[in-house]
Amino acid sequence: MGNIYSSLIDKGFKPEQNLSYRKTVSVSEKGKSYILDVSDKKQSAQFQVDGCIIVGGKKCDKLILVEFNSDSWAEILAELKGKDVAHAIDQLECSLKDKNLQHKTITESRARIIATSFPASKSDPMMEKAKKRFRQLYKCDLRGFKSMQKDHI
Repeated sequence: MGNIYSSLIDKGFKPEQNLSYRKTVSVSEKGKSYILDVSDKKQSAQFQVDGCIIVGGKKCDKLILVEFNSDSWAEILAELKGKDVAHAIDQLECSLKDKNLQHKTITESRARIIATSFPASKSDPMMEKAKKRFRQLYKCDLRGFKSMQKDHI
């Protein structure tokens, strides 16, 4: 069965960034960028989800995979958005449910909304409820980031 990366390759999906050692992974779309700093001795790859891995229905924009070892991978789903955070949450949740993005070797799951603005309240009830739901149902860490704000793994 292999790992999540080889599973996607075997299904014919081509990465935008092949599996390689790199210190930073950056994905951009419509003027928004997500930057992931990768600690030493970890390989990463990046795939287009929207229109490639998932063609119909709601889906996020990008998938970043980080290899801890051959049997342990992190999956980071990124939705690069203007302002509609509620729609971004929905897109990420639908992506988490997709069979192509599920694999036994995923030991850490993250969902990231990269938006130009978030609701004014730091404890926005919609986002807080979504964070709790993502943790409980998908064992996934949901967070919002502004464009160009760095994340770390």
